[in-house]
Amino acid sequence: METIVSLAVTKLADLLAQEVGFLKGVDDELRSLHDLLQWIEALLKDTDIHSNKDDERAKLWVNQVRDLAHDSEDIIDDYVFKMHKHKSIRGYFSSLRTFVVLPSKLVILHELHNNIGKVKGRAQEIYNNRTFAYGSIGATSSDPFANKERQPPPLMSRRPIASPVLEEEVDVLGFDAHFQSLARMLIGDDVNQLRRAVVSITGMGGAGKTTLAKKIFSDSGIRRHFTCHAWIWVSQKYRPREVLETIAKDVISMPKKESKYLSDEELNQEVIKYLKEKKYLVILDDVWSKRAWDSIKKVLPDMMNGSRVLLTTRNHDVALYADRQSPPYDLRFLGEEDSWRLFCRKAIPTKCSNDCPPDLEDIGRKMVAKCCGLPLAIIVLGGLVLTKRQSKEEWKKMLKSANWQLRQGEEQISEMLALSYHHLPYYIKPCFLYFSIFPKGSLISAKRLMRIWIAEGFIQPRGQETILEEVAEDYLEDLVHWSMIQVVERHDHGGIKICQIHELLHDLSISLAQDIRELPSSIGKLTNLQTLDVKNSMYISELPSQVWKMQRNLRHLEGTGFSIKGQPSTESLPNLQTLSSAKGDTWLENGLQKMTSLRKLGVHDVTGTCKVALLDCLSKLDNLNKLAWKAGQDGMVPSSILSTSQHKNKLQVLYLHGRLEGLPDVTCMPASLTKLTFELTMLREDPLLKLGKLDNLQVLRLRHHAFVGREMICSEKGFPQLKVLELNSLHELKLWSIEDEAMPKLRELEIEKCPLRMLPQGLPKVTSLQELKVIGMNDNFCKRLRPNDGEDWEKDQTHTFSRHHTCSFC
Repeated sequence: METIVSLAVTKLADLLAQEVGFLKGVDDELRSLHDLLQWIEALLKDTDIHSNKDDERAKLWVNQVRDLAHDSEDIIDDYVFKMHKHKSIRGYFSSLRTFVVLPSKLVILHELHNNIGKVKGRAQEIYNNRTFAYGSIGATSSDPFANKERQPPPLMSRRPIASPVLEEEVDVLGFDAHFQSLARMLIGDDVNQLRRAVVSITGMGGAGKTTLAKKIFSDSGIRRHFTCHAWIWVSQKYRPREVLETIAKDVISMPKKESKYLSDEELNQEVIKYLKEKKYLVILDDVWSKRAWDSIKKVLPDMMNGSRVLLTTRNHDVALYADRQSPPYDLRFLGEEDSWRLFCRKAIPTKCSNDCPPDLEDIGRKMVAKCCGLPLAIIVLGGLVLTKRQSKEEWKKMLKSANWQLRQGEEQISEMLALSYHHLPYYIKPCFLYFSIFPKGSLISAKRLMRIWIAEGFIQPRGQETILEEVAEDYLEDLVHWSMIQVVERHDHGGIKICQIHELLHDLSISLAQDIRELPSSIGKLTNLQTLDVKNSMYISELPSQVWKMQRNLRHLEGTGFSIKGQPSTESLPNLQTLSSAKGDTWLENGLQKMTSLRKLGVHDVTGTCKVALLDCLSKLDNLNKLAWKAGQDGMVPSSILSTSQHKNKLQVLYLHGRLEGLPDVTCMPASLTKLTFELTMLREDPLLKLGKLDNLQVLRLRHHAFVGREMICSEKGFPQLKVLELNSLHELKLWSIEDEAMPKLRELEIEKCPLRMLPQGLPKVTSLQELKVIGMNDNFCKRLRPNDGEDWEKDQTHTFSRHHTCSFC
């Protein structure tokens, strides 16, 4: 919210600075509105406006502020557009003898004056109503600007960077007994423990399972008992091949550029062969399923030499399944004193509980008690308290500022974590929320993250000499300092290289970002907007009906499977050229045929009456050259979609997803096609026989059951212009042959997860081929392509792959 208002303030300031010579008589009104918005911006920055998200008065006030900011931007945009048009047209017609009557500058300024007056009146009312909103939110001071601690940071020298030696502070207060017990289980002298035992640490999220495992893994005494060590992060989104490559890298130092040339079975054998000779300790962190354990255990041989696996999981059943002879070690919550010491280590600058002021201890212990001994909650609370003054009044505010009484289960710390977010400085909040776009558990490049922050406008300079990248780095360090983000790896110079967010805090970022799932209705007022792109806005799944009112200027509307409310009018979006990945609905029947400028169209979930309407409209879209059709629940795509009668022979790019009854005769297909992708089309007839006769086809991708037959043939002289061919997940394909002079211009060939036994005999004759990608193929296929000794590698010395092709295995 603060960012939206800030953009409006910036636009007003820019307008006042750049148009000073043209704003006579209006500049005072603009400055007055600018100042009012600045006060509202300061109010938002200075107050925890989100702290009571269920309060209807607070919601109303926030929504009014949002609309006010958008309307202010619209007025500025409209003025700039009209003045630019006025100046350019006057300049053009000044050289002509015939004079054209134009709206004068005075008319434009008069309109601006009226619009600014209306918005300023609303701004004053909204500002006056702040006391009602703040009263409902529960402000702690009668003066909303009394809190001086929450001002933006002044221009300052950058903070000293932490030592790169310590990638992450491991707080293990209260874990001593746990550590000793687990150490005995791992390195005890019990003769019965020579087998490869699996020791499991169980507990809820935030209990400290990973922290304790790190303590064990880094302990020199434990490491000396084993000749080989590996840490494997598994996660909920378990990917067997990635885990296998990580094991190979950590255990036998095999770089990925080498392991990718091996099939799964070959890589398994390499790891097993190495570990058979070692007494190993392997940490499997965050295992969610029995399936994941079943896959990993295959490469962990039991040689009765005392090797160990330490496994962390939330699921008690997974722990029992992994080793029924070793009872899971359940990580209990911290006791009262250990909780207090851990809190003080985070909240007190000296990190010592003895240094906590006596008059604050009682309040502090009450806050810590609400964390119920959960380490993550205590650490986050401590990081929050560290940013506040050590005063009785400030700590009492913390205790009373939100209803964070904890509940049972893993949701018990959600209010506690939300409290920490609400106390972040206003300028860091959008940076934290941006973590919601990353998959849970992912390792995040700090460099990429900071570049995105800058591109999104989250990072503002502190002064003329400030470098935005340095400000962004400070923001990231601040989030680490407040225990909201974890450092995974640092550069040699100390800066953050890789970071990660705890899954519970990731859930919080998603929850707090819910209010951006839908664009505001005021989007319809952006009459000069030409491009609306929501592809990378993962929470926007529905556009308001006001989109249809954007009329003549909107050229491109792109997203990922979004729906649009309402119905188009007779004049909706006549100049729209791109409509990508919209869900099929009744708008297809009433509005698509009016969008006669469309060049690119992508529609998802096409079914029933929508299918008929879409087919009917296609023949009327004379400029359409790109089409994506994704079938709905019935899963059917009409074969007539490939008929020239539907496209007037202008279609160049076509993507079809869904069962296709068959292919029409090649004479009926658009000769203009250059790129064709079939996915789940379930064709039973070999598609290459007909598609090979399309003289202009350059790219062909057959993916995921596009063809369900056993054999394909590239006919003689077929595909004369084809440059790229992809065969992906055609699970019935056993044989493929290439006849003479077929695909003479082929440059890239990708074969993935197809049960082919070998490359086609005619492929060496395709001398134009520059890149061959083989991904996820069976062992026999990969062996034949092994460099230097594979049968297909040296099959023909005249056309050897080593001489003419680059083979990559991913």
